[in-house]
Amino acid sequence: MIRLFNIDDSKANPLWLAFFRCSVSLICLLHFIAIQPDFDTIFSQNAIVPPDLLHAYNTFRFQVFPSVYDIDHFVAHILPVSYGQVLLTVRILYPLSLTALLIGFVPRLSALLSLLLQLVVISSMDVYNYGVDVFTTMALFYCIICPVGNMYSIQNYLSKKPILLRGHAKYLQVIRGHICMAYFFSGFEKLLGPNWRNGESIWKMVHGYNHYDFFNLDFLYTTPFFLVTGWATIMLEMLYPVFINISKTRTAWLWATVSFHVLIALFMGLYFFSAVMIVFNLTCYYVPFIKVAVELKKRNVREAVLAG
Repeated sequence: MIRLFNIDDSKANPLWLAFFRCSVSLICLLHFIAIQPDFDTIFSQNAIVPPDLLHAYNTFRFQVFPSVYDIDHFVAHILPVSYGQVLLTVRILYPLSLTALLIGFVPRLSALLSLLLQLVVISSMDVYNYGVDVFTTMALFYCIICPVGNMYSIQNYLSKKPILLRGHAKYLQVIRGHICMAYFFSGFEKLLGPNWRNGESIWKMVHGYNHYDFFNLDFLYTTPFFLVTGWATIMLEMLYPVFINISKTRTAWLWATVSFHVLIALFMGLYFFSAVMIVFNLTCYYVPFIKVAVELKKRNVREAVLAG
């Protein structure tokens, strides 16, 4: 098996670099496109929660990263620009930076710009944020520190020097460690309260949203289904760091986790959150185990010889 803290480059397919970069940028891009019909009601000066009121709320909470409102007030002392012009600039630059990251054009700089703009966007809609925003921030951060542009990118295509793929597994083990901790403490938090242990949270999940119309589970009311499912969720998350890193149980635990997020998407409508978590899982525990092509192995040998 490939251990969490001892991953050999020769045993991990570097394809995960391209998969992670393309998947993260595409999800962020689609997420931003999805809010366009409600963009003005969220961000404009006539928004449901006006920018000045949101600014006061964020100031009370000591939020560090600036919003569009903060940037507008800063820039207004230097240039004669309006709030709408600053907002339009962010609205244009953010999808452009994500597109650049998607195709691998100056990937680290594109990832940095995407991360900064994403933080501006979520700071400007703080009252509407949920878990997906935190995990997309994490994902964009890893796109900065990881050599995600070293495979299937414009940078790779235009480079006149051979792109070295050695050392990519070290970045992978950092992401794995982070995700393992996130799942463990998510399960541990569920364990502390009674709602997951008695199945109440599962009951609310399948009855409290419009998506429930597709799956009528009333016939399970007198069964221990909700109790068992609640405990299964706790165990799935708390034992994730153990069984996902054992070769014999990795595949089963991976697809159980992916199925868990698919159900979250179906029953709760959290499509983008589920998509981001599935990408993290596939990046860490599926794509690196895809059989490395013979030609890629030969290329690594040639690069190692050139590097001395």
